[in-house]
Amino acid sequence: MHSDAPPRPSYLTERTRADGPSAQSNYPDGPVLPPRRSAGLAPIRILSVSDSESYLKWATQLLSSLPDVEGRVFLVDNPILPTDEQIDSAVAGTAWEHREVPVIARSDLAQVIADHSPDIVLGAATGPIVAQVFLTAHTRTDRPALVSGLPGMGLPASGKGMNYRRMMDAFIAHSSAEVTAYTEASTKSQVPCEVLLARLPMLRSEGIPQLAAPAEPLAEATPPSVTTAPSSSGAARTGAPATPRTLVCAPQAKVPAERADREAIIAALAEFADSHPESTAIIKMRSRPGEFETHHEQHSYFEILDDFRTRRVPGTERIELGYGPLSDFLMDGSALVTVSSTAALESIDQGIPTLLISDFGFNAELLNEVFADSGATGTLADVAAGSIGF
Repeated sequence: MHSDAPPRPSYLTERTRADGPSAQSNYPDGPVLPPRRSAGLAPIRILSVSDSESYLKWATQLLSSLPDVEGRVFLVDNPILPTDEQIDSAVAGTAWEHREVPVIARSDLAQVIADHSPDIVLGAATGPIVAQVFLTAHTRTDRPALVSGLPGMGLPASGKGMNYRRMMDAFIAHSSAEVTAYTEASTKSQVPCEVLLARLPMLRSEGIPQLAAPAEPLAEATPPSVTTAPSSSGAARTGAPATPRTLVCAPQAKVPAERADREAIIAALAEFADSHPESTAIIKMRSRPGEFETHHEQHSYFEILDDFRTRRVPGTERIELGYGPLSDFLMDGSALVTVSSTAALESIDQGIPTLLISDFGFNAELLNEVFADSGATGTLADVAAGSIGF
């Protein structure tokens, strides 16, 4: 870092600049989040840069939830750039819904930042992109505050991720445990920043989430090929949970990594679909074949399901692949299962029965340690039986 580089701002929220007009931009500007002003205060100008669908979802949800903000959102062209359909799903329910999000080249970052003179640059992207965005913003004489974060649960904390964000002033965490973990990671990596606590913007319930309207009871029998494995929730399930009308599986690109584990998940969904013809089993995909996500997926559920269908595994022909915003799938009468997706928190927040699959364990590699004692865990046998008790 050059010795004549502009100093970091010592504050993030104090507003001292007059609310004058923005400079004329030479690049597609896209929609501006209308500021909700407090008396006597100019709106904070935030410019967000994302590279993938999950980070775009987090950025637009976050900016839409903040008062006194004038927000602008850009996507930077890169190998994991989301498609139009993925963008539509990411911005659903935000101020950017049904509006174009501009895509800019990485070489245009400096000009875009100069055009808008933001108070804050939000690095809502993967580490390498954030590093370039922050370096570009850091060299300005009117250096904005630099803020970053992760688009969902962020445990375990990564020193590598903090190093990419070395120039940031603040990092947004979403739980007290994350604040502790990222404060330690910041210290170990010698990345001086403030770790801020904020609720995940996708979670909107007031107080403790309440159970949504349950599914109507359906006649059912435990599939004979499914062993009655004990639930790992830490407490016996009380009563028989109503069989969901729609069982939604939220997969992840990174975990579980082994193909055999993913096959076991699809096998359980197939058991459920075959034994409950009144219900629907859906794998809620974040990308279609040929599209990209934030993380690379080695064994896609699309390919495994296709293989199962080729082998005529019972029930697989009744498993549907779902696309679109997660909120479209979290309806009354539905239930959600996953290994460790942040979708579990969104589901619980909306009062939807939720199960964290316990068969593969709870550890740092599976990114699910935080759920180990949650009381929302269950086995693949529970999934096959439609017994989603939380």
